[in-house]
Amino acid sequence: METVDLKNVVFTGIKRTVNKFREHPCLFFTEMDIHSYLYHCLYSSKLEVNTKDRVVTTCLHKEYPTNFRFDKKSMRDYGLDREGRRGNYDFVVLNPNFVAEFDIQNVVNKNVRDVEARSRNEDKFRNELVAAIELKYVINNKKQFIKEVKKDIEKLSLAQNRQNFEAYVIVFCNHKYRYLDDLKQVIIKKDQKVKRLLVISYYTKSGKVTPKPMTNGWIIYWSLICKYEENRIRYF
Repeated sequence: METVDLKNVVFTGIKRTVNKFREHPCLFFTEMDIHSYLYHCLYSSKLEVNTKDRVVTTCLHKEYPTNFRFDKKSMRDYGLDREGRRGNYDFVVLNPNFVAEFDIQNVVNKNVRDVEARSRNEDKFRNELVAAIELKYVINNKKQFIKEVKKDIEKLSLAQNRQNFEAYVIVFCNHKYRYLDDLKQVIIKKDQKVKRLLVISYYTKSGKVTPKPMTNGWIIYWSLICKYEENRIRYF
């Protein structure tokens, strides 16, 4: 499968997940529910690839390790130095060429010594990922969510300094969030490097509130699955 096709798979899976949340937000009780649905939307047997040592694996993985160490408080990038710790992405889509050219131990990516060895071939190392996705589910009025979203954006920005891939931070919200204006400012900041998306959908006594999703400038077209909802959509 070509990299361009994989990027389209990611885009389509995100759109399906967002549309489902906008249509039926109460399908998702927890962030893990959203993770599961997105994984369902993305998964296909076409993503299964043989590694160099003839092990079948998929290009789609959750909690995949980063290829650098960093300080999670200051977000200082340590590269592959011994300071700091590696993080994990919520979701990745691996480049099938990377999967096919290395053994399963390298593809699993747990051993930092393997990462160091692969990094010596910069061209290949920069293209091990097709996409990485971070998700956040705002389910109460804690301001902490904003800090966590910022950290996800920073982590992906650090990663993109080292590797070429599509990066997404997708924030779902199922209520009238007290700090929505602050959250919106984080989302709409005009930085095209990491694609950001805010999706809100919840019920009130007068009906469902489903504003148009917000991005930081990248273009995506949305449509609700249920036509009868259209005249009740409230826009920012």
